[in-house]
Amino acid sequence: MPPIDLTKATIVIGDANSPEDLAVRILREEVEKRTGIAWKVYTDWPGGRNLIALATRGSAKLAGRAVPRRKGDDLPEVRKEGYRLHVQRRPHGHVIVWIVGADRRGTLFGAGHLLRLLSLSKGSAKLPHPVDIATAPAYSIRGHQLGYRDTANSYDAWTVEQYERYIRELAIFGANCIENIPLQDKTNVLMKLPRREMNKRISALCARYDVDYWVWTPADFDLSNVSLRQAAIEEHEQLCRDCRRLDGVFFPGGDPGNNHPRLVMPFLEDLSKRLRARHPKAGIWISLQGFNRESVEYFFDYLKEHDPDWLAGVVAGPSSPPIDMTRARLPKKYKLRSYPDITHTVRCQFPVQKWDQAFALTLGREPCNPRPNFYARIHNLYAPHTDGFLSYSDGVHDDVNKVVWTRRAWNPEEDVGQIILEYCRFFLGDDVAEDAAAGIFALERNWEGPLAANESVERTLDHWKSLEQRAPHLTGNWRWQLLLLRAYYDAYQRRRLIHERQLEREAMKALAKVD
Repeated sequence: MPPIDLTKATIVIGDANSPEDLAVRILREEVEKRTGIAWKVYTDWPGGRNLIALATRGSAKLAGRAVPRRKGDDLPEVRKEGYRLHVQRRPHGHVIVWIVGADRRGTLFGAGHLLRLLSLSKGSAKLPHPVDIATAPAYSIRGHQLGYRDTANSYDAWTVEQYERYIRELAIFGANCIENIPLQDKTNVLMKLPRREMNKRISALCARYDVDYWVWTPADFDLSNVSLRQAAIEEHEQLCRDCRRLDGVFFPGGDPGNNHPRLVMPFLEDLSKRLRARHPKAGIWISLQGFNRESVEYFFDYLKEHDPDWLAGVVAGPSSPPIDMTRARLPKKYKLRSYPDITHTVRCQFPVQKWDQAFALTLGREPCNPRPNFYARIHNLYAPHTDGFLSYSDGVHDDVNKVVWTRRAWNPEEDVGQIILEYCRFFLGDDVAEDAAAGIFALERNWEGPLAANESVERTLDHWKSLEQRAPHLTGNWRWQLLLLRAYYDAYQRRRLIHERQLEREAMKALAKVD
């Protein structure tokens, strides 16, 4: 089938205040940004052109026309956040591209899926082939930590506009929550806004994009200190007042913190009262990170004895008890969320396996680290025990990993190659998407085995240098620059390693001749 030309398409919605307003706005703005085309929006059915129609399943009609529905009560498009994206032929050869969501988020995620499929270039927007996709997320929690704090390597220098752009882009790939770090760590000169003001802005952005807003708030002090405990409660209460939206408070049991659960649980119960006074649907979550065996047993005994309704769930992160054991012991009323470290490469939860020391000692913990195949496997290994994930991230160097985790949480069977292809098509452009996707997988292979013997490192650099010559227009694209940087660095480090080993051998030979 030939591509469907949407260059002159029109968007049809019920009315300007319909639940699809967010999806329409994002769809129009992202297409115009890449093509210069400003799709018009109508509340009736204009003839003589291809159309994009957005509706929620609760609407029987859209501008007087029946919204297409399949029969069945357990279809993907009727489940929470689900949608159906399909092409319907019209008389005279035109088509309607339908995006029918189960709810407001469903239409947003459906619009995101269409954006990931479109071939967009200056003055042109085409759908490569007709589609009929009905899907809903496998896991209800799909998000990433974007903490505005001193120790982050990216987020502390962001403007509100950069936060908005990144939150939108994560939502386009199916994320439904983000997590801020609003209180912990000092401030620095890079921060564009005071901490409290940015916290307010991030919460408001989440409300604008219908994305759940979580906060990570440890107690890195002794909770038996009455004055410090009260100060922390009041600080949280101020945070609750500041937040336009607040859905979850995650309290890490350790890392940082060293409080016994006999102090933690009463503290969190007091905190929950302040939280729900302002945000009735928000939940308190706790991790068992750093707990010894006695503390773990105390925690589970506490749940048996008190059966607290104020606790929403448990978070399994680095240094937590095994995730399968946690789920087995956790009463069914409580949810379990993973907190995977997708941001670090060494001294971490998921270190690069058999990483050459030349990389480990020079790249350190937070380089550009696309590991699509590895993290696709890791997600599927642990996800069945959980209700989803909200990742640990300290910057944008793990951007590819964020998308892999998000998509695998939506559909654990989604092809990793397709995920990376859509990533490259949306962020880098259709003209380089396939080759850039191949280049990302090549970067992952660069880290496999002994570096000096890994000849594919040079081929990877040649591949990216060829792409660099083909796409000078991507020079200002930070994702492109990160990937290029890795390709150049890996080859540089390999050549350096081979050269310095040769110098070492020559030096040893010279020393061997000395009496």
